Amino acid sequence: MNIELGHRVREIRLELYGLHGGPMLASELGISFYKLMKYEQGQTIPAHTILLFMEKTGARSSWLFTGEGEKYEHRPR
Repeated sequence: MNIELGHRVREIRLELYGLHGGPMLASELGISFYKLMKYEQGQTIPAHTILLFMEKTGARSSWLFTGEGEKYEHRPR
């Protein structure tokens, strides 16, 4: 589950922030870029971080956790 979630977080990061936008997203989440990369590789993401990620990106929780349905509630960018 964590690996799939990490891959979906990465997919959204690439769509909204681009290939080199990881540091910008990490800053918006209040974490290090290294930590974001670990999350994308499957490390467990704390609830407060995933909630902030959804707020910043407009990602739908159902898509993040299952890969099904609409990807975005809204696209803020």
